[in-house]
Amino acid sequence: MRRRFFWALVAVAVVTLTVGGFAAALLINRSVEDSARAEFIRQAEATARLIEAGVRERGMMGPAPLRQLGSILAVVEAVGGHDYVEAVLVGPAGGVTVVGEAAPLAEQIPGGAGALDRRAQFEAEVDGEPVAAFALPVQVGNLGRVVVVIGTDLELVPWPPVVARLAWALGLGVVLAALLAVWLSRFLGRRLEGLSSASRRLAGGDLSARAPVEGGDEISEVAVAFNEMAGDLEEARRREREFLVSVGHDLRTPLTTIAGYAEALHEGKVDQEGLARVGAVMHRETGRLSRLLEDLMTLSRLEAGEFALRPEAVDLAAHLGGAAEAYRGRAEAAGVRLEVGLGEVPPAVVDPDRIDQVVGNLVENALRYTPAGGTVRLALGAEGPLARISVADTGPGIAVDDLPHIFERLYVAQRYRAARPEGSGLGLAIVRELAEAMGGRVEVASVPDQGTTISALVPLRPPAG
Repeated sequence: MRRRFFWALVAVAVVTLTVGGFAAALLINRSVEDSARAEFIRQAEATARLIEAGVRERGMMGPAPLRQLGSILAVVEAVGGHDYVEAVLVGPAGGVTVVGEAAPLAEQIPGGAGALDRRAQFEAEVDGEPVAAFALPVQVGNLGRVVVVIGTDLELVPWPPVVARLAWALGLGVVLAALLAVWLSRFLGRRLEGLSSASRRLAGGDLSARAPVEGGDEISEVAVAFNEMAGDLEEARRREREFLVSVGHDLRTPLTTIAGYAEALHEGKVDQEGLARVGAVMHRETGRLSRLLEDLMTLSRLEAGEFALRPEAVDLAAHLGGAAEAYRGRAEAAGVRLEVGLGEVPPAVVDPDRIDQVVGNLVENALRYTPAGGTVRLALGAEGPLARISVADTGPGIAVDDLPHIFERLYVAQRYRAARPEGSGLGLAIVRELAEAMGGRVEVASVPDQGTTISALVPLRPPAG
């Protein structure tokens, strides 16, 4: 990994320096060209005015007087540092007269000096050497116009030295990038070693493994995320162990009872009068085992996403009214008053069988924790696009710290003593999974020593039209 990182950093440095260097050279070249062009224009205009003044001073425009003005061009050439400064005078009739001795560049103006009506930049040749030339026509009153040509043998940007310096900078950049890559790879390697070690420990089964968190960069964020994941795994493993211990206890108790009575029956220690009592106990305990195993399988299928729903439009008020009647006998036997307050709501898109399961688990849970003389109330109402199915009891209530956890498996059964211990302890976990599977959610509100209200909110059918 470090070697790949090293070469990647070097490659990035090389590409960056190369692209940046050539881009900078092109920009510099353009800037130099623009600056040179502006200077040529200024000097050409000044040269044309000097020639105009010289012509007017002499009062004549013949070849001989114009040749005498060559000294002006020599001065401009020396002061401006140019290789060539030439000028030709184009008369009103179009005739071309050379100012000075000769004008080899002016003779190479594309289209001819007489036809030039705007500034032009062109490539010329003098004695076999390339010359970069710039021509500018300047109107000089009724004399016509002076075409001033300025040329240089040198490139505006000398590319060979530029390329050489760029190559030198590139080599230096590669060396610096290599040194930086070595330092970074070692630095990051040390930072990642802690994360790597913690991940290996976690993979080996040590759920207490945590990565060191240093600084506030991306590696630290990864370490924080890793620690959060490890913490969640450790907590899940802890809950799993507690769940298995609790399930084992719940299974062991009825199995011990059944085994004891079965042994007594086998040894003939139960008389005729005790058979009915023994049969009733064994029937109750096998029912308890059956409920626990059924709830375990239901919860497993829900959490694995293998639970099929058959949603349809359901009249919840009528449906829940029938479900409540099924529990009225159990409530009376427990000495608990079962109240029903079902408001009219639009049809809900739910699985009716799973709604029965949700309501049944909520009512059974309330009956387990409501002492004799208490009240359990089943209510239905609409809240926007949702229907709220709530079951309230007058049991012992739930502590504020426990409220976020009551839908965890066996949490309530472990923390609170039920008035009637029958039940698997998985009912609330199943309620949450079913409500969420139908597109809803669960809520809980409780006041210690006053009671608890648990609600399942499920979606209503959208209005027609």
